[in-house]
Amino acid sequence: MWALAIVVGALVAVLVALFGTLVTYAQFLAYGAASGRLSSRLLDLQWWQLLIGPIVGGAIISLLLRAGISIGWGPAPRPFGLQDVLQNRRLRGSIRSTTLSLRDSFLSVLVSIVSLGWGGSAGREEPVAHMGASLGVLHGRLLGLDLASRRMLLAMGVAAAVSASLHAPIAAVLLASELILRRMRLTALGPVVVASVCSWLAATWLMGSRPLIALPDVGEITHLAHLSGLAALPLLVMFGWMASVIWARAPIFASSAASRVGLPLWLMPVIGGALLGIIALAFPQVLGVGFEPLAAAVAGNYGPEFMPVLLVAKIAAAAVTISFRWGGGPIAPALFIGAMAGSSLAVVAGLTFGIPAPQVYLGVLGMAVCVAVLLDAPLAAAVLAFELSGSPEIGGASLLACYVACMAVRRLAPISSEETGQTLRWR
Repeated sequence: MWALAIVVGALVAVLVALFGTLVTYAQFLAYGAASGRLSSRLLDLQWWQLLIGPIVGGAIISLLLRAGISIGWGPAPRPFGLQDVLQNRRLRGSIRSTTLSLRDSFLSVLVSIVSLGWGGSAGREEPVAHMGASLGVLHGRLLGLDLASRRMLLAMGVAAAVSASLHAPIAAVLLASELILRRMRLTALGPVVVASVCSWLAATWLMGSRPLIALPDVGEITHLAHLSGLAALPLLVMFGWMASVIWARAPIFASSAASRVGLPLWLMPVIGGALLGIIALAFPQVLGVGFEPLAAAVAGNYGPEFMPVLLVAKIAAAAVTISFRWGGGPIAPALFIGAMAGSSLAVVAGLTFGIPAPQVYLGVLGMAVCVAVLLDAPLAAAVLAFELSGSPEIGGASLLACYVACMAVRRLAPISSEETGQTLRWR
């Protein structure tokens, strides 16, 4: 298993690098955007280009979903993601029933490439996690390994994909432990650690070692800044919970509406593209993964009155992307929302306490809290904040905030799982 971990980590890193390259080419083809500069490019386009681009992307996705029906996806085709891995982590039944076959994963990844290339407001982590899990399980099938070993390979694939995608090897291991393995035994975590670190090393060699999100220097964090973080925590939890609820329930309403009007579900991406184009006319910053405007907000380049508006627009754009069967997942939108909420609250804290606005501190803290509430994985979210910021102070504060946030949501706002054609709630 330890030797297989090296193979899985290296292969997944290559696939993640290829996925990112294809997304970059798709963004250039759709909008002429350079790598990592989609938001800046969209600000320079004419209104009709902002409107037509997502519609074209939606049409391509509809054709791919129609192809999915022909290979057995059923009458409600959709791209797969991390939620499908979690649902099938026990690997019961045939491989076809788990959506973890390479054929399904390949077509799902192709849908996600088109989605992110043409402005889908979602993240890369979920599609590559499903791809990594499918690749990991394949090794178990080819070698005839037992069920426990296949589950470990599943965790290896997810950890390797998240590590390569976010450049966060420690958080990736903890995420696989919290969501898939559900245990911290050395014999189970050891190969997962090897796969995650190997994938991270290979990804930095293939894609470069620059940070995924260009955060400014944290600087000195005063006691008043920590106090402002505690004061802002209830609002950060509220924003993270609200976004999670909307993203979980919006697909149900969209599917019901399509059924009432007799619209085939594989045509929904075209309608979603039109809605995304309308949102982009006012707020082009919310299209795509969103790491560029996220970094701008944390750096203080946006006004405090503009960031809450972008927050609401991002929730709406991500809800449209998920509801209308575009590819991608909600981890990157959760990071965006947390950064906008935390950065805007930092300005208020600076005026209240008479200190420089701790935008980097509260921005990263908000990112950690929103991801923790979304995934119900507080330890992984806190370590992700530490790895992205490089600050032990932010890591420690995020650890406390994420555990408090998850316990508060479990106590005050429990959400029962709703069995639908697709489940987006991960608890």
